Amino acid sequence: MVAMLGLGTFLWVSLQRIRYPLDLEWMESGMMCHALRLFLGQGIYVPPSVDFIPHLYTPLYPALLALIGKLTGDVSYLAARLVSLGSFVGAVVLGGLWVKREGGSVTTALLAMAIPAATFAETGGFFDLARSDSLQLFLTVLGAMLAFYSEGRALVTVAAGLSLVAAFFAKQTAAPLCVAIALPMLVINRRQAVVLGLVGLLGFAVCSYLLNRASDGWFWTYIFRLHQSHQFFARRAFVDTPKTLLFILGPSLLLCLWAALGQWNGRLGDRPGHGLWFLMWLGLCGIATSCLGFGTQWAHINAYIPGVFFPALAIGVSAGRLLLRPSTGRQPSEGSAKLLRELLVLTLLVLSVLFPLRRLKVAEHIPGRAHWSAAASLLSRLQTMPGEVLMPFHPFYPHLVGKRTYLHRMGVWDVRGTVAGPVKDLFPALRERRFASIVMDDKVEATWADWPDILLYYRVSERFGGPPMVEGARTVPSIILIPTEESPPTP
Repeated sequence: MVAMLGLGTFLWVSLQRIRYPLDLEWMESGMMCHALRLFLGQGIYVPPSVDFIPHLYTPLYPALLALIGKLTGDVSYLAARLVSLGSFVGAVVLGGLWVKREGGSVTTALLAMAIPAATFAETGGFFDLARSDSLQLFLTVLGAMLAFYSEGRALVTVAAGLSLVAAFFAKQTAAPLCVAIALPMLVINRRQAVVLGLVGLLGFAVCSYLLNRASDGWFWTYIFRLHQSHQFFARRAFVDTPKTLLFILGPSLLLCLWAALGQWNGRLGDRPGHGLWFLMWLGLCGIATSCLGFGTQWAHINAYIPGVFFPALAIGVSAGRLLLRPSTGRQPSEGSAKLLRELLVLTLLVLSVLFPLRRLKVAEHIPGRAHWSAAASLLSRLQTMPGEVLMPFHPFYPHLVGKRTYLHRMGVWDVRGTVAGPVKDLFPALRERRFASIVMDDKVEATWADWPDILLYYRVSERFGGPPMVEGARTVPSIILIPTEESPPTP
């Protein structure tokens, strides 16, 4: 019942907002522009310009959306969110099957998988968004599961390697987990590990070479070189992130320690322990991946996803094995001890689902009537604007009313002061008043300096209340600028 509550709450929220016509989180719009360019046959790893600057991600997710767009006639938020939601549900199903197989308990498998679902808001609320996180998660879990159960079968091992390569090209933060999955294979089956490693390295090398060659080197610049220019905050990575993950995962983490001690002392029966150890290792590497991810400049709390999901697998297996621990039959009180143990195991699991549900404020993650009304009003406003519209915080919105898309605000930050900069044609376009209107979010008020001299060539003509985001940065379309009529003063 508690597991169904955790899983059901997430699904209910997702279905309530899946058809929302605009951004639920401001970088959805950027990802949709990636998919749109691929849909139109344009490249995404191109020199930064006023027309487009890519996010610093690998291309599988927008490529998949573009392919779906070819079948449906256009790229859409609905299709993008269905891909993400389906990927997360797939990851939960695979994870549940894995926990059931290794832990032996359907109950603990359901409760364990309810943990990432119940804590979705505390990991950014990204599982159903037009973002690549859920696709990467599904492919990583699939690759890990195939690798672990390949049992020397070469084709299964190759499939595992290809799945992990695909996970990387969905989002490159899968890289630490890909390495983490391959390392234990050296102990389990060295030949299998060699095959897995060769497939992974060859797949990565071939795909990277082809993408880099097709983009004249810009692919590697965006997905690797620009990341090296970001600052890394050690305290946020190695102090704040572990503390947060311990809080999110809750008391059920104690089950891993309990099961590890029991397995080490041989008190969990004759069942081989390599499944338990493998998932505990994967859980630790998930936490390490989150630490590295959240320690990076401009990281958001979606970096916590691997640090919650993979430990949840270990928690589920640990709980299952503790519940099924065999009795020795030597003590008359063993029946009471077994009942107490089962009660404690289930209590710890249940609390790790109920605590985040108690903290969750569901209404904050679902667009209400005011959001839908503001969204319709904004689209109507954009529709009636003459000429081209620059909307850098939400560049996909103009496409929804038949206009061109331009760069995303995040791209300006990503390339500023790097080997990729400057942004081609941006400032000349502003000086020449290329856009009939510019629509900015309220957050631009603190960052006008990122748009040098824009207020010399454009003036604020209107302030309004647009639809706010329900996830990520709380940013709201609220300012319309139009060209000034007179020439600006000479500097």
